[in-house]
Amino acid sequence: MAREHVTVGIVGGGVAGLALAKMLEMLGVSYTLYESYHEIAPRAGASLGLMPNGLRILDQLGLSDQVEAFSVDHDHWEHRDGVSGTLYKHTTAMRNYPAILGYGAFFMARHDVLQVLFDSLADKTRVHTSKPVVKIQHRGDSALVEATDGSSFTCDFVAGADGVHSIVRQHIFAETAQPPADYLRAHATCVFGISKPLPQIGPGIHFAVYRRKVSALVFSGLRGKLYWFFFEELDEPLDYGQRKRFTDADIQAVYEQIADAIVTDGVRISDVFNSRETAVMTILEEGLSNVWHHGRMFLLGDSAHKMVPHAAMGANQAMEAAACFVNNLRRLQINCPGSPDLLVPQSKVSECLEAYVKERRGFMTAVAHIASQNCRNQLMIGAPAENFIRALPEQNDRELLWRPIESLSKAQKLENWNWGTKRADFYTEQSRKALDIFASNGDLGVLGVKLGEG
Repeated sequence: MAREHVTVGIVGGGVAGLALAKMLEMLGVSYTLYESYHEIAPRAGASLGLMPNGLRILDQLGLSDQVEAFSVDHDHWEHRDGVSGTLYKHTTAMRNYPAILGYGAFFMARHDVLQVLFDSLADKTRVHTSKPVVKIQHRGDSALVEATDGSSFTCDFVAGADGVHSIVRQHIFAETAQPPADYLRAHATCVFGISKPLPQIGPGIHFAVYRRKVSALVFSGLRGKLYWFFFEELDEPLDYGQRKRFTDADIQAVYEQIADAIVTDGVRISDVFNSRETAVMTILEEGLSNVWHHGRMFLLGDSAHKMVPHAAMGANQAMEAAACFVNNLRRLQINCPGSPDLLVPQSKVSECLEAYVKERRGFMTAVAHIASQNCRNQLMIGAPAENFIRALPEQNDRELLWRPIESLSKAQKLENWNWGTKRADFYTEQSRKALDIFASNGDLGVLGVKLGEG
């Protein structure tokens, strides 16, 4: 029996892998996806923030209605000192994301995002669970991907969408150069969870608690469901591979260090934690891979750029990475017309992947730096954090809006997409206008922006 050959082999069925699968299916490009876990959308207690850049891509995939069924309008941010309870800043700047970008920002359970993506696939037989990949082998005109059960396929591209512990990245390193010693070194751990609503906290409110040693982020979503993170600074950094299996006692120990911190008037961290439905603890690895592609293999999402959660960009950048690869794959197909099932020569694969990495690496370096510094700010580590906290009360909503809009305006989307939407086009056009107004210190009110409300 002949082994199946597809254009793209996807290793990993998280946000990056499923988003890429959906894009390829819409284009009629053949793919096979191997996921190591026994189910696609496990209820693991994780949440994620969907920002305008990710929502634009989901809109291009025809999934905005399904995802925005979980959305809630942003109300405001509160930034507080975790010891004194002092309110550093109350801001409603993010209320203006829809006016400038066409989309808001909200938190929801990760498994719900995965389920939406999976349910949207017309042919679910292309997605295989319980398939841990054990071998990736270049065979000249293709690559072989093999799972532990002996099943396999060949493909032109191998997409490593398999997260921080990527087997694809391991194969790339084995054939190129080992990463620096500090690659994926962790400086903090994270306890994350989901809690039932509290009557004092309405939907769409975000809270940042600044405190040495242990800090917190709390987000209220649809119907007031609470998605939260506690960050503990490690006494000594952990190198990649020094994994630890955390227990309920470890979770309790982190919680007790911040239990008394004020989240908002009438609510402490203890109230949030005691209403929990789930709580999980993990190490927060950070780092960008020094090699993103080799041969027919390439990395996208956390396998290429693992960040702390503070920029709410992990899932959004995973979708951007998938879109960037698809844009370059389509350019390759335009330049090499013919059957999509014809084998792609290595020279063209390399050309496509080099263009992909060139577009992504520099931008992701900047995004990862912002996320890392935000984490250090909340944990009050170093002079930059002290300066940030000192300046925060004096920043106005215009200043707090400018930096994220400037970054989000550079976000990648699916180019020349046959399934484009008016909102996706609005994002591009309106953000450009907003940047011009910011630069000239003009009136953002002409775009429908309302600053300083609430």
